[in-house]
Amino acid sequence: MAPPSPDALLELALLCDEIFDEEETLKKFECSKKRCGRESGTSISSIEASLHSKVLSELCTLDSATDTATDISFKKIHEHMRFGGSDNTGLEHLYSNHWMKPKKLNLVLDLDHTLINSSYIEDLTCDEIHLVDQASTTKDAGSLHRLDFNDCSMLLKLRPFVRQFLEEANTMFDLYVYTMGTRDYAAEVVKILDPENKYFTSKVISREDCTQSGVKALDIVPGSKACTIILDDTLSVWTQEDRENIIEIWKYNFFASSSPDSYSSCKTLTQKRTDEREADGTLASILSVLKDAYWEFLLMDDEQSGLQPDFRRILKEMRNEILRGCLVAFTGVPPRRGWISQWQVAEQLGAKCSTVVDSSATHVLAVHCSPSVAEWALENGKFLVHVNWLESARFLWRRPREEEYLLPTRS
Repeated sequence: MAPPSPDALLELALLCDEIFDEEETLKKFECSKKRCGRESGTSISSIEASLHSKVLSELCTLDSATDTATDISFKKIHEHMRFGGSDNTGLEHLYSNHWMKPKKLNLVLDLDHTLINSSYIEDLTCDEIHLVDQASTTKDAGSLHRLDFNDCSMLLKLRPFVRQFLEEANTMFDLYVYTMGTRDYAAEVVKILDPENKYFTSKVISREDCTQSGVKALDIVPGSKACTIILDDTLSVWTQEDRENIIEIWKYNFFASSSPDSYSSCKTLTQKRTDEREADGTLASILSVLKDAYWEFLLMDDEQSGLQPDFRRILKEMRNEILRGCLVAFTGVPPRRGWISQWQVAEQLGAKCSTVVDSSATHVLAVHCSPSVAEWALENGKFLVHVNWLESARFLWRRPREEEYLLPTRS
């Protein structure tokens, strides 16, 4: 087999130069136990490296045998990166099978309660009316904006981290806005989110564009559903066949008028006099999930698995790992909180569920529980957590720290 052409190597170098510029990204190329029998991240000595065809920062990335004497060095791309030269199929496989896949895939974004929250000024509470004076009327970098259009006056609050989220997501995905709001409203919001027209250009879909009345569908988004992820706070607004593509995001309720939910646990952020965190809040957590799913998609070995890369399968597998190893015993969860749906959520996250509180349980999930159950959990070293622990795992795509959700074990 002929070695890669100079043009092919140059293109690969440019791609790698862009991809390997962040240390966090390098972790995606750690040795997979499934591929070569090593634990992920196992360090490889210089001698052992001869048995691995792709080595990056002393971490095996693929497992084909190679001879270091014929390795192709890519130090100009990354100082610790090289490809096995005795087995050119490795380099060709990486080049043709991964990098020739589309670099940008589809990410479809909802607006309200996902990227922003808005309220008519006339609906602001007495505790919120002062925000009108703080709002910007220009397309500046602030998070609070005033919209005056079609004889309406509104306040628009950008979700924390949204600008960084769009900037980074745009390097991996073609971004679309898909909202059940009007076309005029969507256009005004997009002007604030994307003032330089870098992300969305003409890729804004409103309710006037829907092919099915009152329902969103991917049939008007170009490209394969297997290459598309949806970010939305509401599953029910999508057709049933498109719900596998959805990453459901925590509803962003900043203004009181935007939340009809009367549960005390669902107070809006202005009522709590707080806001989501930037660094590790909802959008930052979702961005991490998107990065992982993106790399899984690009690095999927079609020839070995016999399956085409599919975001839906990747999301399902990632979701199923979140609470793997947990056995959740449900007790005292009232019907209005959706006991059955909570059970289903726990199973989707990889947990096993039970109504029996015994020694096999790792977590006891409740809103309120009897003193006897609380005492048993304390004596047996079990996590007694509020049902919000499960909600956090669902929306943040990670196992939350139980210490932040513990119920009192003694009165």
